[in-house]
Amino acid sequence: MTKLLKTSVAMCCAAYLIPLHAEEAPGDEIIVTAKGNQTQTNVLHTAHVLTLEDIELAQVKDLPELLDSIAGISVRDSGGRGSATSVFVRGTSNSQTIVLIDGVRVGSATLGAAALNSYPIEAVERIEVLKGPFSGLYGADAVGGVIQIFTKKGGDNNGAVSATIGSDSLNEFDAAISLGDNRNSFHIAAHSEDTDGIDRTSITSGGNGDIDGFEETAVSLGARVSFGESTVANLSVLASENTVDFDDTFGSDFARRTENKALSTALSIDSRLSDSLNWKTTLGVNEDEAETFSSFGSKFITNRDSLGTELSLSLSSDSTLTFGADYYEEAIESSNEFPVEERDNKGAFAQYVGNFSSFGIAASLRYDDNSSYGSNTNGSISLSHSINDELRLIASYGTAFDAPSFNFLYFPFFGNPDILPEESESAELSLVGNHDNLNWRLSAYKTDVENLFSFDPVTFTAANIGEAELEGIEAQISGRWSEWELSLNADVLSATDQITGGELDDRAERTLALTASRDFGKLNLRFDLKTESNRFDLSGTELSGYGLFDVSAVYEFTDKLSLSANVDNIFDKDYTVNLINASERYNTEGRQAKLRVRYQF
Repeated sequence: MTKLLKTSVAMCCAAYLIPLHAEEAPGDEIIVTAKGNQTQTNVLHTAHVLTLEDIELAQVKDLPELLDSIAGISVRDSGGRGSATSVFVRGTSNSQTIVLIDGVRVGSATLGAAALNSYPIEAVERIEVLKGPFSGLYGADAVGGVIQIFTKKGGDNNGAVSATIGSDSLNEFDAAISLGDNRNSFHIAAHSEDTDGIDRTSITSGGNGDIDGFEETAVSLGARVSFGESTVANLSVLASENTVDFDDTFGSDFARRTENKALSTALSIDSRLSDSLNWKTTLGVNEDEAETFSSFGSKFITNRDSLGTELSLSLSSDSTLTFGADYYEEAIESSNEFPVEERDNKGAFAQYVGNFSSFGIAASLRYDDNSSYGSNTNGSISLSHSINDELRLIASYGTAFDAPSFNFLYFPFFGNPDILPEESESAELSLVGNHDNLNWRLSAYKTDVENLFSFDPVTFTAANIGEAELEGIEAQISGRWSEWELSLNADVLSATDQITGGELDDRAERTLALTASRDFGKLNLRFDLKTESNRFDLSGTELSGYGLFDVSAVYEFTDKLSLSANVDNIFDKDYTVNLINASERYNTEGRQAKLRVRYQF
């Protein structure tokens, strides 16, 4: 902890020393995921918003790579585009963060996590990330936070086509049509991607030395319809299919591949019943399918139907009370015989948000009842105090839980129907500054997790064995120097197994991300630097640290025609984030370049 405190002092000093000019303050857009009409300027939770402009300028290949640039988020993949990828939020595991698409929970009920790389980034208009315990609002799996993806709904009265070529024989094609205005709109888009890929592992024996490709097609549809002046209906459909080749880490490679399908559908109706009362209802359908073709082939399908409704009552211009209830039903199909293939969850919550002069509060409480693992009650509270017009201090505390997946409960000869949910307690202290020369946030947090899902070597079944302690410091600094937009994200994480005292695998202890961008007339130029160190794997093997430098540019020939290009890992750094065993690893991509032409009509 001493190391973390020293780092926090250094980060805080840096916030005052960087010579930046004033940056525009965040807008008063509502942070939808936080509920209770909290805006970017007064939200009490650690929130990150990525707009459409942010997404387009980043020029990343998928959603995990985009999220990896956020402080406190670490990504681990298994060898290139489309491989099995885990996203760790503040050290919590992949299954301990909820992923929503337009308000609908998505992901596999057997694995207990969402495959973020199965949703094309081209369909995304906005991303909100809330970090911290949110089971008081969303129920199971919100130990690390919530990632919500908002798809495009149209309203621009235009169309666009683009073509991309790149390293490893990459070919991408995108087409979209957008119609309407801010009341009634329609958007439809199609995406296709094909790449030869890289050899996903360092194993070359048994035919594993071949390259492993990736193919994807996707279609997205969005619509918005206004009824009178007080009711709006939003519809979104996002469907994707991809095929991922992979190496056999246990033997010979005979054209092994996994075919993934994902479908997310959301229909929401938002009605302003009066000046002070708002009612929103969301109906959702999510399908997640993965079929593996190998000597040990498998098939897992999740079907999840959900319905949620909430009432928000504005008690005054500064306070809001929200009540909500939701229900979802999960059903699985598999090539394995599960003794139980369905379960349902009922939940109800309440949240109060108030901002009064120099004081703010956000408090939530939720009850869940699941047909598989019983009931849970969780909540959180955040308090803020404005020290002056430039500084705000925020303290929060909350509990959360992670539900056992169907695999942990019922997988043949492994599942344990008596396994309990993982439970957590989290505390956070943040100092937020909005000065004349820059905007910044410094956060210190600690999360204790009990009843960790594990394997009992005596019974050879799933069990609640272990405890973890996650504590860290995060810094976000952004501003403007001369004509340059600059941002810095840095964090230090200590993630330890409380039973063994060792470091948890797959989390980088130290990360730093720097971004600098500038407009030169029609040209936007951007530089990105990402470094990390002290990542562990195989229960204690430390991986070497590394730094990656990326360059990207967008040139607008006309209002309709643009050319974008980027080179990632420009110095062709060889690095490792995931081991197979003591002598073999999953490979990472070297220098990657791509060029895109986009025409808007």
